[in-house]
Amino acid sequence: MIRFFRKIRQQLAIDNKPLRYMRYAFGEVVLVVIGILIALQINNWNEIKKTESKIRNSLVALKSDLVQDTLLIAEKLPFIIEQYQLNESLRARVAKPGATVDTLVKIMRYEFNPNWSAQIIYNTNTYNSLNQTGLMENLSDSLKATIKNFYNKKLFLRDRIEKTTNDYREKITSYVDTYTFGSTPIHDQGPLINRLVWEDINPGHLAATFQGISNFKRILFTETREELNYSLANSRSLIGQINIYLNQ
Repeated sequence: MIRFFRKIRQQLAIDNKPLRYMRYAFGEVVLVVIGILIALQINNWNEIKKTESKIRNSLVALKSDLVQDTLLIAEKLPFIIEQYQLNESLRARVAKPGATVDTLVKIMRYEFNPNWSAQIIYNTNTYNSLNQTGLMENLSDSLKATIKNFYNKKLFLRDRIEKTTNDYREKITSYVDTYTFGSTPIHDQGPLINRLVWEDINPGHLAATFQGISNFKRILFTETREELNYSLANSRSLIGQINIYLNQ
């Protein structure tokens, strides 16, 4: 094709027909420009298809992460609710009008469980990748906002839980410097240590200590339950939105 145009151009030059030569040269330039534009358009189209493919693969991976997270949450949530209710039942017994120092001692010596629950480690690799690669900006405004708001609030809730957990740890550390726990095999120190520790206690100190750690445990498990419920409900909702996007 190039040789064909070259021969025409040469013939026009030999025939000394400058006007026709200029018209032909202009037409040839136009054809070259059109060819370049077509090539660029094809290249852009290919890039768009590649980006769309990356987005779809990322959303499939994000959906898989969310599904796994919901399974972890569904497994853990009943335990959190159970521990919250147990803590509330102990607080209610101490708060009854007929409660005595012996009631408090029995609870703290044999029943109170100081343990807390470690947070679920969510898989955020796909979410982070969407942000770092800039693919997030190629999503629809609605889906992009939903994803960002969901993970931002999760981060806020988890940071709050971490702070409360640290405060609770400090309360427990202070408690075990004075008392023992017998509610779980891990904390059972045996009859000798238990007897020596509990023989001569300060009821006021024990009451204040119980109030402090049970309050923090209430807050901790309330916040944990809130985060799990939020993550479970909104993970399922986000999965639904991703399915709609992928099926378009």
